[in-house]
Amino acid sequence: MKLEPTRKIVVPKGSKLKVQDYVKFAIESYLLMARHSIYFAQDEDVDSFELAHLIPAVPETIIAIYVGINHATCCKGLVSPFLVRHGHNNVFAFDPQVYSGGKNVPSGTQDAKLLLNGFEPPNKTWNPKWTYVMVKDPKRSFQSLWREKGYIDMIAAKFEDFTMMSDPACSKVCTFIDIKAFHHPVNKGRDYLKAARRRGEKMVKEFTIPKGLQGETDGLVPVVLNRGEKLYVATTDFSPCAHAWSNIHPDNKELAVVNETSAVPLELIIAKPPVQPKYAGRLKPALGSADMTTDWFYRGSKVFRKPLLMGLTKG
Repeated sequence: MKLEPTRKIVVPKGSKLKVQDYVKFAIESYLLMARHSIYFAQDEDVDSFELAHLIPAVPETIIAIYVGINHATCCKGLVSPFLVRHGHNNVFAFDPQVYSGGKNVPSGTQDAKLLLNGFEPPNKTWNPKWTYVMVKDPKRSFQSLWREKGYIDMIAAKFEDFTMMSDPACSKVCTFIDIKAFHHPVNKGRDYLKAARRRGEKMVKEFTIPKGLQGETDGLVPVVLNRGEKLYVATTDFSPCAHAWSNIHPDNKELAVVNETSAVPLELIIAKPPVQPKYAGRLKPALGSADMTTDWFYRGSKVFRKPLLMGLTKG
């Protein structure tokens, strides 16, 4: 089994890393994920996963992603020293003849193309010339947007469930998350999260926030999970749930593997109105990740979202 990727890695502009650094990280990530049978099949190698560098000027924001499936549900394995702060926003498509985009968008919303570097519609059946918006004003309900003139359809933002796969004796991770996540019934039913939050509060100062990312975790709750413990990244009102993590701790012997299972919230999909007849026959729904459409980043202008290596499954 070959360990070095055969695909060419083009170092992104502003990166402090060299090609050899990316190759080393790819091999390390592959070997870490390969310990867990839910990821690579026997004949899958390092060319099977995606490699990205979210903020090239910050070396620690490199990330390896193995996508098992990406449909209504998406299953991923993740390795990253520092996962930058982000959330997942519902995106609403409008007829550009009604709302042309930019400042001409429904009240209480923002043009998604201006918020996200490399914004992409969820698939080729969604016209890139449509106007795509995200809610800006918390008082603006998604129900009211469904009733707006020119509304076409909504791309529901995913909810995620993180599972700590690695032994904290080898690699500790501190996850930072919006406190609203703990109001969700899924997390309320996980009694171990009370202890995980106490560990987070006790240990948070031991974890490094990389230079250049000051403020990235401000206002978020620190959580340190044990192996097998889970944290649901979701809110009860379907609003974005900001989260990040640091896997940079002085006692760590290696990087950690974190599993992500994500899906679009069924309640929201059922509640939204039918697609207009003139679009319904050809408009395919978004897949379970839809990251290039719904991701919002705290430092969005600095995020480079194009993968350095594309995986077998798009996600």
